Amino acid sequence: MRWNLHSNACDVLGLGPRTAGQLATVGIRTVSELLAASADVAARRLRSPVISASALSAWQIEARLILELPNFPAEAARFLAAAGVPSAQRIRQLTPTEILALLETAQKKSDGWLATTSLPTVSTVSDWILLARDAEKSYAA
Repeated sequence: MRWNLHSNACDVLGLGPRTAGQLATVGIRTVSELLAASADVAARRLRSPVISASALSAWQIEARLILELPNFPAEAARFLAAAGVPSAQRIRQLTPTEILALLETAQKKSDGWLATTSLPTVSTVSDWILLARDAEKSYAA
């Protein structure tokens, strides 16, 4: 599926209806609204123990990656956002080992989903990098 700035942010990120309802209370429904929001301000307004500024920031990165790389696996965008890899350009600059090191560091600091999730293999991360590089070639053509 091709997502765009007008797509429902929770659909793009695979978030549930409860989270969608919470985000809607602070004016975040679409990807555009998510990307335009200040993560700190939205988190303060939400006062949610689950939706922190860091979670919102990660969702913003994840949404950017999904829009920038339409054929990219959603799981890859989620991992890379958690690792703080903010763009397709940055993905193309890193090696699989560097990305895995970022993921391992993020996993050690995490008390959320990443803490209990198996990290991808070197082969999988290599495929992500190739997809990002292929997307650049397709865009340039």
